[in-house]
Amino acid sequence: MSMMRDAMGGNKGQPKWWYGIAVAVMICAFFIGMDVYHNHTITWSVWPVAAVLFFGVGFTLLNRFGRE
Repeated sequence: MSMMRDAMGGNKGQPKWWYGIAVAVMICAFFIGMDVYHNHTITWSVWPVAAVLFFGVGFTLLNRFGRE
């Protein structure tokens, strides 16, 4: 039913719960891409990727599932 409401425009203006995860994945892809482009291997990007995934994805999932 919620998919029908979304398709009809009943949920305008509210971002989806997974937008934070999508942004975290894009940031991780950027860091890994920069590292691989310069070094042809993954060296320093492990730490920023781990931090972004831990905080970005973790807090997004806590907000989604931790309060229900």
